[in-house]
Amino acid sequence: MKKEYHENIVWQHAQITRTYHESLNGHRAVILWFTGLSGAGKSTIAQALEEQLHKQKCRTFVLDGDNSGKTHA
Repeated sequence: MKKEYHENIVWQHAQITRTYHESLNGHRAVILWFTGLSGAGKSTIAQALEEQLHKQKCRTFVLDGDNSGKTHA
């Protein structure tokens, strides 16, 4: 199935491929995207899942919109 992109979107080919990352990490790469209303528990679920995956030696990173764009001293 051919992927179609808008004419203004240009695919950037990475030097480090998904396959390379997966072989280095020892597991497949996956993105989980939690959506829902404010206060519904998305961050709580994401953090609990990250903890469980970490225990299984999976490399993880949680990107939380509440924390993006803020600077910490």
